[in-house]
Amino acid sequence: MKNKKSALLLSLAAIPAAVTFASNDVAANNTYDWTQAQEVVKLIDKIDPKSTTYNYYLTEAYNAYYRLSEYERQFVSNASRLFYYYNNTSSDGNHVQPGIDSFIKKMNAISIGKATFLRDVKEANRSYDSLTEAQKAGVPHYYVTQLTTYNTNIAKMTAVENSFNALDVMDTNYVANYLAALRDYNTLDYNYRKLIEKTVNIKIEQYNQYHNTDYNRSIAQQVITAISKLTTSSHEADVAKVRALYNGLTSLQKSYIANYRDLQYIEDVQKNIPNGWNPDYVDENEEEVIPNDKISVIEDGSTYTIYLPVSKMNPRSATTIKVSNTITLVIPKSAVPESNESAVIVMTIDDYEDYGLNFYASIYDKELEFSTYIDIIVKGLNADDTIVKVAENGDTVAAPHKRTAKQHTIKTKTSNEYAVENDELFFYDVVTEPLRYEILQLAKRKIVSGPEENYYRPKANITLAQYATMISRAMDLPPADRASNGDLQGKWYEDAMEALVAANILDSNHSPNQIVTRKQAAQISIRMLEHAGIPISAPNYSAVRFKDFKQMTEADRYYAAVANELGIFDGKVDGRFDPNGQLTRAQMAKVLQRTLKHAKMM
Repeated sequence: MKNKKSALLLSLAAIPAAVTFASNDVAANNTYDWTQAQEVVKLIDKIDPKSTTYNYYLTEAYNAYYRLSEYERQFVSNASRLFYYYNNTSSDGNHVQPGIDSFIKKMNAISIGKATFLRDVKEANRSYDSLTEAQKAGVPHYYVTQLTTYNTNIAKMTAVENSFNALDVMDTNYVANYLAALRDYNTLDYNYRKLIEKTVNIKIEQYNQYHNTDYNRSIAQQVITAISKLTTSSHEADVAKVRALYNGLTSLQKSYIANYRDLQYIEDVQKNIPNGWNPDYVDENEEEVIPNDKISVIEDGSTYTIYLPVSKMNPRSATTIKVSNTITLVIPKSAVPESNESAVIVMTIDDYEDYGLNFYASIYDKELEFSTYIDIIVKGLNADDTIVKVAENGDTVAAPHKRTAKQHTIKTKTSNEYAVENDELFFYDVVTEPLRYEILQLAKRKIVSGPEENYYRPKANITLAQYATMISRAMDLPPADRASNGDLQGKWYEDAMEALVAANILDSNHSPNQIVTRKQAAQISIRMLEHAGIPISAPNYSAVRFKDFKQMTEADRYYAAVANELGIFDGKVDGRFDPNGQLTRAQMAKVLQRTLKHAKMM
């Protein structure tokens, strides 16, 4: 076989002089044919040492390169790649690349599912860094891009892991830092989340423990017991130890220390003993005594404690409490369970500003579940921000709230932690769907999702179990106290179905697998509004224009008429209501979105 380089030089020598002269004219005028330079770039890109076309494209690219003028050659961005291959081609036309082959071998050995993934990426980086610039130019672009992607994701993952490791429950910004770390964690690709899952799970457990009532009470009880053992004659060192125990508590744990004033009193006495006891001594750090005869808001950094005597609530209209410049509570008297007239509701709000907030309500030292929805009004967020609830496992789920340009109003019956998100979702199959807006609005709030990733399936029917799950999420319905019947027990939809039955939104005799009909959806919508406390007026039957209205049962006519008056349900194209018509997922989105708007939950 002839020497490859000799063949290339002979090819170059055979270039007509006229071509060379023409190129010199181009150089002299500092102009060139862009397409010629680009054609050379494309030829060089086709050089693949593992392909049978290697020699062909190497020769073609080399000859084409030297057909260009000196001026034109500077625009061949991958010329170094061409000369790397040319200078590393043996006499038999084969490519010699020991350094590159080693790097490619290490890259091919990388698998994110392997336990050695991080070590393998590090080895690949070392191999790549050991290459000369000419060798790097000869590395297939795919491998360089893949290595860069690995390094970028590992750097993000490491930063998130460091954020979790830096969390300290005693830090005043602990909750905000935790939520920020959790938000960054959820932006990582799945495989990278798995790599630091162990660390994150430990921190999630720690965070859940931070908010766990039983755990916090048990820690607080230790300090309560330690304070109860002190007297004014106790040794100062013993008092200092108890003070250190108290100072080591979180703000939530401190709220359980009922005898804290005893500790303050003992410290006050000991401070004044050298000069004789002064009954008028005032400690500047002494906490305010909370009276039981008025509504009070105590601020401690970003934590607000609200004391609400039930007897001071307005019996005819909701009680409004301005907690801060950005947070307001609106609590109707009907939200307080009966027989609590002499009680004081204690509420704690940790304000994480742009990240969200944590709300906790108690009565008689027990967590309180309100009888009806209360409002938590939050100002200062962006108009397109979405408020979600943080579940015990750290996931974010739907939270009922009404969003306007100036404020977000959260609806809740229970203590919850909330976060702020602004994610945009996309479904490939709703681009031309007329009800696309309603679908995406519900998806953004985590009320609905698709059966497959990025696919909503708008034309598919919806079962009662699926619809109940969406409604339960949308209204944040608490689990039912009573046990489920045998048909529901253990099923994925058990909690949702039972929650709707307990809220009187759904009757208990429905099959979870049945397709939702239009008359059933209308009934569910009106009952949702009733549960949300929205007054429902008697419908004007004479104004109903459905062609099949008279053929419907009395109960079906009532729900269809009300739903029609409220704009939740329209008639079909042929003018019928079609009570037994089956609801599609797209139609469900429209009905649910309009119902939630009337319920002031969207």
